[in-house]
Amino acid sequence: MSVFKSLLFVPGARPDRFDKAAAAGADAIIIDLEDAVLPDEKSKARAETLGWLAGRAKGVVAGVRINSPRTADGCGDIAALALSGSSPDFVMVPKADTAEDLEITHEALSGGARMAAVIETARGLENAHAIAAKAPAGLLFGGADFSAELGAELAWGPMAYARARICAAAASAGAPAYDVPYLDVKDEAGLVAETGQSKALGFAGRACIHPAQVKPVNAVFTPTADELKEARAVIRSLKKTKGGAVLHNGKLVDRPVILAAERVIAQAKS
Repeated sequence: MSVFKSLLFVPGARPDRFDKAAAAGADAIIIDLEDAVLPDEKSKARAETLGWLAGRAKGVVAGVRINSPRTADGCGDIAALALSGSSPDFVMVPKADTAEDLEITHEALSGGARMAAVIETARGLENAHAIAAKAPAGLLFGGADFSAELGAELAWGPMAYARARICAAAASAGAPAYDVPYLDVKDEAGLVAETGQSKALGFAGRACIHPAQVKPVNAVFTPTADELKEARAVIRSLKKTKGGAVLHNGKLVDRPVILAAERVIAQAKS
């Protein structure tokens, strides 16, 4: 399972930005065919995206956010992907209301794409656990649309329940959860502070809407040298006991501590 610290969105209607986004340092880029593309540019954006994906540089991890499969544009995206032979690393389904949204898309693509979902409606949040089971590439919290549907503020407090439910749903399916992009691209201090809260809640990474956000987000989700040292020490202690009771620095280490140590090491490698 691939876990990303940062995912950088790039508009599908701006092919001149695809390579720039790929070079911005994000773990993955997401070419957006949905919100970032005007209705009369959908077909052109789709063609540009598929052409770039087919010839992208080796090692560039790229996904595509299609339009909702409940719309004509979404059906067009799915058909074009299926016929093109292009192979994005994952396909992200927006406004996922039910697990069937993921299942139908996956089947239409002949099971050849890893699925991710955006939870951004009240109905989607209610079905988050079922959706997560069909989205091994992860769940993204679509906070802007979700807060608008509720008539709530897109602030930490009002969105805390939704964030926690999405993290729990993703964890139950063994998939990563990613937080909504921070919308004020000039407020790096706010980005860092809120991203720290996201990490503490259980998010594996965060989406970005500007290249300048990538480095701060990566820094938050990258374990410090001390955290990595401690995690490795816990794992060494476990190996010495060959799976038995583990004492580390005089304290008994149980399974949750071991899992946390393994997660830190995995984050350092990603």
